[in-house]
Amino acid sequence: MIKGEIVELPPDVQEVLATWTLKTALMCQIMQPQEPPNLPAELFTDLYRDRSPADEMKVFCGYIMPPQYLNGPSPVEHRSIPSRRRDRTEDGREYELWATVVTIRIGYAVLQLMSAGPKGLRYEIGLGDFSPHVELLWPVREAFSWPPRALRNVSDFNILADPLSRVRRPVPE
Repeated sequence: MIKGEIVELPPDVQEVLATWTLKTALMCQIMQPQEPPNLPAELFTDLYRDRSPADEMKVFCGYIMPPQYLNGPSPVEHRSIPSRRRDRTEDGREYELWATVVTIRIGYAVLQLMSAGPKGLRYEIGLGDFSPHVELLWPVREAFSWPPRALRNVSDFNILADPLSRVRRPVPE
């Protein structure tokens, strides 16, 4: 994927790649700390315990040509965008809804983790016309071939930059 070659991604490989994406997002958070943290500290414990992303997470993959700089192509890019808001359940209980989108590009591969909470949150993401440009890695599904249709640039992933604007019917447990 890093070299831009066509690969088959069966369910077990999707899980490994999604888990690696979460681990890498958490490591990037340590290297570039923010207050409050973009991803809650409990995700470290959850990853260690479960060895896979949480049910509240989505991981997508895409394909993009690496940007060219004076010294050649940029091998790696990372960005993390947090979002928070207060919401109410149907019975009137108030809770904090949060989401973070972490985008990691290595070579031709673009991986994007969407983590949302509180724990137990179930949500759908409306991708609309964006769907030919990404494949869902987590939760895993049937095998598929990568890459999808190429993105023009990493900012094409901005459709997911504020996931709370796209969350439909959040339901905290």
